[in-house]
Amino acid sequence: MLIARENIFLNKNFSSKGEIFQFLSQQAVERGWAADAEKIEADLWTRENQYSTGFEGQIAIPHAKTINVTEAGVIFIRLQQALDWESLDDSPIKIVFGLFVPESGAQLLHLKIINSLASQIVEDDFRQQLFDAKSEDELFNYMQSRVVIEEDA
Repeated sequence: MLIARENIFLNKNFSSKGEIFQFLSQQAVERGWAADAEKIEADLWTRENQYSTGFEGQIAIPHAKTINVTEAGVIFIRLQQALDWESLDDSPIKIVFGLFVPESGAQLLHLKIINSLASQIVEDDFRQQLFDAKSEDELFNYMQSRVVIEEDA
């Protein structure tokens, strides 16, 4: 399971997408998934500039599949205030799943993570729980029961 309890952050305040990318990059380094936060942040921007990672329903899934990532991981953030993201439906973003996947030999894992999250975020009850969970523990337990990602890719 790539979504760990300590990787869930509720009601965080950020004023820009750039601040979120900085936070995600720093978290990836702190967790040992990468060595250089600046490179990871640049990788997130490179991907974002190709096509927005903002989906419908106030959810964004920025991701870095790069040689700068050494171990896969997922960071979940629920924002205190919605933030403009240039999402597919032009709605501001309130939920962020930051994905980090090593480039070499991880194509299948990358697809598994994206597919698992994508199959859940289209479900109204899943999205509602992301917005309504009262604690990190509550959200972690819920996601464990709904988001299944096998790491043996």
